[in-house]
Amino acid sequence: MQIELFQHLDRALQEYSEGDHYKTLIEAKDEYFKITGGANEEDEDYESRMSSFNDWYVLQFISRRGTRTVMRDYLEKQQPSDQVSESLLNVNHSLFEYTGTNMRKQLVLKDILHDKKVILSKDHAQPALLKNDLFLGRVLQFEGGAYLMDGKRIIPKEVRSILQKQAKKVRKLKDAKEEASYLLEVESLKTKWLRYGHIDASKIFVFS
Repeated sequence: MQIELFQHLDRALQEYSEGDHYKTLIEAKDEYFKITGGANEEDEDYESRMSSFNDWYVLQFISRRGTRTVMRDYLEKQQPSDQVSESLLNVNHSLFEYTGTNMRKQLVLKDILHDKKVILSKDHAQPALLKNDLFLGRVLQFEGGAYLMDGKRIIPKEVRSILQKQAKKVRKLKDAKEEASYLLEVESLKTKWLRYGHIDASKIFVFS
């Protein structure tokens, strides 16, 4: 069951946030918020943003003092099934659009960065999203089903065409590091937009 995946994510986060790993957590926070902009508790998306950080820390961050992610290190110690390990090491981090429910009453996402459709598992709860919402998030694949992780950042809809155009450029590079950089840049621009909400989003979401 997919619940096993989320249990492993929670355990990895807990284990690698204390003791000898606490310095690594602080290093990750410094790097993440330096790239994406500072977080304020009064921000409307503060909780989801911290969830996004937790996901990034466990799944993607590699310390300057190490050579692998928290999740890879955790899995080598725990030795779960190959299927569980494969799911947790291949989480899809992307820019998505929630397109709502299709004719079969399935929950559907449009993966804008990778230009593909994602159908969430039939046992997936209704996400806290409105139709056509744009968001940065992560999707787990397990036993033929897709599951959306909690950490999400909603992006203003009016910049969809700008983000789609840049995503197409990044996709053509076929480089995972470029994809990760693009997604972090989008997150940084979202933070900037929150700070300067009186400015039109199209003037903030500008790529070099």
